[in-house]
Amino acid sequence: MNNKKRKVDSMIYLDNCATTKPYKEVLDTFVEVNNSYFGNAASINKFGKTTNKLLSAARGQVASILQVAEDSIFFTSCATESNNIALLGSVEHKKDFGNRIIVSKIEHPSVLESFRELERRGFILDYLNVDEDGVVDLNHLKSLLTKETILLSVMQVNNVFGTIQPIEEISEILKDYPKVHFHVDGVQGVLKDKIDLSKVDSYAISAHKFHGIKGVGVLYLKSRRTVHNITFGGGQEDGLRSGTVNVAAAASLAKALRLSQEKVEDVKIKHKEFKTMIVDGFSEYNHIVLNSPLSEKYIDSIINISLPKIKGEAIVNALNERGIMVSTTSACSSKTFHLNEALFARGLSRENIEGSIRVSFSNETTKEEVETFIEVFIDEYNKKFKEVIESGI
Repeated sequence: MNNKKRKVDSMIYLDNCATTKPYKEVLDTFVEVNNSYFGNAASINKFGKTTNKLLSAARGQVASILQVAEDSIFFTSCATESNNIALLGSVEHKKDFGNRIIVSKIEHPSVLESFRELERRGFILDYLNVDEDGVVDLNHLKSLLTKETILLSVMQVNNVFGTIQPIEEISEILKDYPKVHFHVDGVQGVLKDKIDLSKVDSYAISAHKFHGIKGVGVLYLKSRRTVHNITFGGGQEDGLRSGTVNVAAAASLAKALRLSQEKVEDVKIKHKEFKTMIVDGFSEYNHIVLNSPLSEKYIDSIINISLPKIKGEAIVNALNERGIMVSTTSACSSKTFHLNEALFARGLSRENIEGSIRVSFSNETTKEEVETFIEVFIDEYNKKFKEVIESGI
């Protein structure tokens, strides 16, 4: 490979787990709805009724894509809010039936911190172990479940290293525990990994992870009556989430979901090719550790890479100087000062955790961008990092 320092003519964005670039059609929808359907969907005047009709259409489109009933879809501001409503609201409904709650050790901070808040309120919190790949331990889950357990949360796809969780197998185990509310954070899994939502009680997604705009998400509830509202006001979204509904955002979310669904099979093939390119490209470099190998256990759009003895921030900065954007961990936790909990739960060494970065593809990532990433990463590795790693400093 040519060791000459490659100049990246334009930014290459490979931090799509943090956020994706909105489709132009999505932005057009957002602007058009704000211009033409600016009425309050809760108003009974003509503008309000017209806007409410559009809101219902957006809800119906999301429900159709997710293959659920229209009245099970609720619009929120983001997946963090969806997770909070599902977790805190379900416990409020079930608190008279038990006081034990279970969460996997690799969840997104919006889930983990919600569980820790519930623990502060007096609930008994059990952490569900994962194996070395980051897959939840089903035998451990069986040992944790009791007649007092009322809540379990396991994400569909991990946002740090891309492990796919056995959601359907978990739902089978829970058939013996009907009091348990089973919540799934689907932010990184929606459309990328098939899921039967009839098997779970709640499911959260966020538009900006699939080329929608920021500030709008969805919460699916199998049964509205099993989750209490945690905010109060005008009773919008069937009383679950009071506040004037952002209809333009909801419509643009539906558009983004539909456009992404239309591309999903082609994108899966493309992402498999990209991941294979990276695995093959780094195969001869012993010190480049792939924490997301080619495997059916992992989604192909997320790759976690470590350089032991090198700080992840140093790798990110080196690539940033060359016009390539990646990240260290979850963007929602990267400003904290402890080891990444998801990587730690897998049993990775401190050196591997501290030296890890995340590369993530979007629907619009190109082969040329991945080729450039591989070339630039290896160039930076040889020039800045290899000697440090081999010296043991």
